[in-house]
Parts: sequence; C-alpha cells; structure tokens
Amino acid sequence: MNKFKYIMLTMLLLLPVVADAEPYIVATLPALGQIAAAVAGEDGKVKVLARVGQDPHFVLPKPTLARHLAKADLLVTAGLALEGGWLPPLIALSRNNRIRPGQAGYVAGADAIEVLGMMDKVDRSMGDVHPEGNPHWWLDPLRAAVVASAIAERLAKIDPDHAAAYHQRATAFGKRLQALVNIWKPRLAGATSVVSYHDSYLYFSQRFGIPVVGFIEPKPGVEASTRHLDTLLTVIAREHVGQIWVEPYHMGRIVKRVASLSGAELVNMPDAVDGEGADGYLAMIESLLKGAGVGR
Repeated sequence: MNKFKYIMLTMLLLLPVVADAEPYIVATLPALGQIAAAVAGEDGKVKVLARVGQDPHFVLPKPTLARHLAKADLLVTAGLALEGGWLPPLIALSRNNRIRPGQAGYVAGADAIEVLGMMDKVDRSMGDVHPEGNPHWWLDPLRAAVVASAIAERLAKIDPDHAAAYHQRATAFGKRLQALVNIWKPRLAGATSVVSYHDSYLYFSQRFGIPVVGFIEPKPGVEASTRHLDTLLTVIAREHVGQIWVEPYHMGRIVKRVASLSGAELVNMPDAVDGEGADGYLAMIESLLKGAGVGR
C-alpha cells in the first residue's frame, strides 16, 4: 500500500460513524405540519411552507420554499387543489421527483378520508369552487387522525427502521383525538345556527353538529354584493344566528358590517395556530371549540 492510500484509509477509519439521516418532511400548511410532527416525533424533521394566519389558497411561491422541497423525503398536502395555485410550480422548481403526485414521497390528506362537498357539474360562474370536494378536512380531528395513520404508513416505507414508532405515535394521536371529541361533542349539542365567511368549516361543523346556514361570500372567492348581504341579514334574523365565523385573513370591513347590522357575535375561528406537533394541533381545535361556545 502506498503512502497516499495509507493516509486516506487512516482518515476514513478515524471518521465518526454517522447514522442514516432522519426523514425530512415538508408540509404545505401549519396544521398539516403539526399532524406530521405528531407522527414523526424525534425520528423525523418537519418543515412547513405556509405561515400561521396565511390564506392557504394564496401562498407566494418563493424559491426558498422550493429549496425545502428539493431535499424532502415526504411532502404532505391538503389535496383537492387547495394548494393548486402555488404548489405545482414549487415542486417543478425543486426537481425532486420523489415528491411528485403519485410518487412514494407525496401524501395528499384528502386521499385518505371521506370527502365532503363534491360537485357533479362546475363552471366559472360558481366562483373558485373545489369540485372534487371541500379541502378543509384538517378542521375535523377524526379525519386528522385518519391522515396521521396514512402519514405513518408512508414514513414506515421511507424509514422502515422506525416503522413501529411511527405507527405507535399515529395510534396514540388518534386515541387522544377520539377521547377529546367524546368530551367536546356533547357540549355543543343544540348549538344555534352560524354564518361563516367562507365554506371552511364544513368538516368541523358536521363533526360537532353545528348548523351553518349561510356564507358572507355569495360564491367562493367572490365579494358580496349589497343585495346578497341584505338577503343574508334576513337569513340571520330568521334562523336566529348567534355567531359569524371568520378566518383571521378574512376579518375585514364586510364581516364587521354584517355583525354590526345583525347583532350576531363576530368570532375569529383560526385554521392554524402556533405550536408543535400534537399539542399544537389540539390547541387549534380547542380554539375553534371555545370560539363556538365551549367553556363559556
């Protein structure tokens, strides 16, 4: 063995043994990142593309976000074209074939659940609708539990050494959510009707039996006319609507005007809150429930 080869071999033997890198998981939305982190635990790293308080339909596709996607082992999305306006160009820019739709590194939560709000016929006159179904499934904790199991299945294939841990965390997360739903649901029995700005709360309201009788948006993505608002005020009075639910990014002049004219309580109902993992996700659900009247 010549001197150069001897030196190289010695250097290699002196290097520390490095374990396989933990899976790098990218989630499009904060709540999805919390669900993914609840499953990944200490065995994976989670990066979220959108910020808390940001409209999930409209995220600026910055090149920095593509860099996170470039090294992702797993991409977790809501699905149903919710991120359709900004995510596809980022995936293309990342040049990461592992996370393209249909590949092992791509998980759309909507593919794992029973979807609500599907439409047979759609045209542009109906606004920015999602014909495949309502994409805001993460506001239902039991559907979130189903998606957690789907994430565990995929992580188990990517990182089989920690498969049992992923499944155990997903199961524990699901049991925790089911137990809390069993506590929360009776508290909302007989809840009065509500109006919301956008049809974001379909899964949440159906899970907890809260009737949503109208929307401030006449059609998704379309600003309300005076005529529509006059009709809505009549509905609010007739149905004895007690609350108007609105996402933080839709809290503007129109919703405040409707609340003022109707006398209904204007309630900030976030679809994401700060926090890590399971505790962060549960904090969001608890915020929604308190807004809807639990604990008052």
